Amino acid sequence: MSPPSQAQTDLDIDTVKHVFDKMCEDLGMLLDRPLVVESLSTVRSAQKVAGERQIHIAFKLGVTVDGVAQHGALLVPLPDAITFACYLMMMADDVVTSRRKDKDLERATKDAMVEVGNLIGGSTDGALRDLFVKRVSARAEGCQGLKAGMAPAFERTPGVDLLIGRAKLKCHTFPSFEALLMLPAIASAS
Repeated sequence: MSPPSQAQTDLDIDTVKHVFDKMCEDLGMLLDRPLVVESLSTVRSAQKVAGERQIHIAFKLGVTVDGVAQHGALLVPLPDAITFACYLMMMADDVVTSRRKDKDLERATKDAMVEVGNLIGGSTDGALRDLFVKRVSARAEGCQGLKAGMAPAFERTPGVDLLIGRAKLKCHTFPSFEALLMLPAIASAS
């Protein structure tokens, strides 16, 4: 596979930026806390990526490109995924701070994470439909807990690279964290 053209690279950057911006806007509004993108990078890869040094939650995505079903995911470190779930359940800041240390999640937190995943799926869908009118759509496909260094389980389409977005995000007053977005690489319209 040949390297992407400058126009395709620009489209990749726009795609990842648009998805993260929409996701942060929607999640921030729902959680009633600011969620901002501090930095962003993109690359194409033939391989899935894994979160490092800690447990991550993979918010899995179904992405349809030109009628072909494909898959992707957003990886968020466990403490930050817990933060999203807790704010969705309208917990106070001090409770969220203590819950960020949890390793075993009770049913209510797991259910809230599924709802966060649904919002992420909807935000991704909205962003991709804005950029690729009538060509691309997305939906949530559940959550998966991942040990450090473990890539999410989703089926790959042979010959289609993944567009990998790495974003440094900051939620409210908590430390910044790296979120990893994997989407099927989307070619510009001919």
